[in-house]
Amino acid sequence: MFTFMILITGMLSSLSTQDLAPSYATSAIHAPIAVHQDSVENKQQVQSTIYPANSGLETLNGITLQDRIRDVDALYGKPLEKRPAYMGGDEYLYGDLVVGAYQNWIDYVSVPASLEFFNLNGRDLPMDAKEIRKQLGRPDFVADDGFGYEHDGQAIKIFTDSQGEVRSVDLFDNSSV
Repeated sequence: MFTFMILITGMLSSLSTQDLAPSYATSAIHAPIAVHQDSVENKQQVQSTIYPANSGLETLNGITLQDRIRDVDALYGKPLEKRPAYMGGDEYLYGDLVVGAYQNWIDYVSVPASLEFFNLNGRDLPMDAKEIRKQLGRPDFVADDGFGYEHDGQAIKIFTDSQGEVRSVDLFDNSSV
């Protein structure tokens, strides 16, 4: 029954909402963040419309954790390489993009800083830690190797080096951590 529900969820996720648009569907023009005014005393407070996703399904470069490898292949073509993943399953390389999967279900997505931008829930963001914090707000967690945001069992982690420079942005299921 659980497998059936997962399959139905996967099929319904393809009936996408605006924030599920693949990264290649975004233009070079970056849309501004919505401004929300709470009260006269608070002046203007920027509230991110990027995270969390309205649908509840976070997307990183057009991929959700409810997708399957065939969905990634539809967006990016066949992977350049497939290799065993560290924690089981397989890791697929689509150019610089790395996608981990277990039994063809997406387990994680990793976008390296070499790409200069990543697409989160339909919005392009630069690989700049300060700008990411500015756009997404205060992180839900901070670690020696970066910071991140959690929502409905999903985590987006910005991995940084010792100087605070972004190394990669990853989407994964935080219930397995």
